[in-house]
Amino acid sequence: MIVGSYFLVIILFLSIISVASMVCAEGNKSIVITAIQNEQTHAMAKEVVREAYLKIGYNVRFDFFPGKRSLEMANEGESDGDVARIEGTEKKFPGLVPIPIPVIWFDGVVFTKNIVKKINDWKDLNGLRIGIIRGIRYSEIGTKGFSPLFAEDMTHLFKLLDEGRIQVAIAVLKTGKIEIKQSFQNSGIHVIGKPLFSAPLYHFVHKKNRHLVSKLTDILQQMEQQGEIKKIIESEFETLLNNTFLKSASPPKHKQ
Repeated sequence: MIVGSYFLVIILFLSIISVASMVCAEGNKSIVITAIQNEQTHAMAKEVVREAYLKIGYNVRFDFFPGKRSLEMANEGESDGDVARIEGTEKKFPGLVPIPIPVIWFDGVVFTKNIVKKINDWKDLNGLRIGIIRGIRYSEIGTKGFSPLFAEDMTHLFKLLDEGRIQVAIAVLKTGKIEIKQSFQNSGIHVIGKPLFSAPLYHFVHKKNRHLVSKLTDILQQMEQQGEIKKIIESEFETLLNNTFLKSASPPKHKQ
């Protein structure tokens, strides 16, 4: 009887440990999301994505890569998803599934140093030396046929503009303002014309995580209705704009 009771206690103890481990594991689920390196739109949007995942019980690790590589990794399932991309991305990258609630809105504008002509449409770029960031789909689509020069990230893009290798750079308005404040304050780089493209960006998950779409949609919709997404983006923008120490005074070197 004593031996039997002893073994019963052991079994009960092991069962409790097992259940506790399962609960602990459930409460510490993790996910890996790729994002564009040195690109402030993703830097802002990732905080919205992080908060959404936390609300459904996931910790997020963000891995940063050049724009095209980040998207390809998410599409191939090397990560669990990509922070934010334009509507329709899944048509070219079928491994991705969109969450149908915007995580950020953006204006794609033209930055220049010396050009004074009016630029209010993509066709107005004809004849100019244009720079865009590789892997940013709206600017790749808009400049198709113009043979743009590809930059690896925002700093590289504005470095090309500052050095005169390009005449205009296509970038997100808020992102460009942050880059100027952080690294190009006395360069003379400024916005010209009207936005060429305005649209929301959506979070995408790899199809292996399709089961998360409904939960993320509900949470992001709730966050949007309560003004939480707007509040996060505004807060992150101010933080990035005002914390010039986040980057050195001199832009990092890039391969030419």
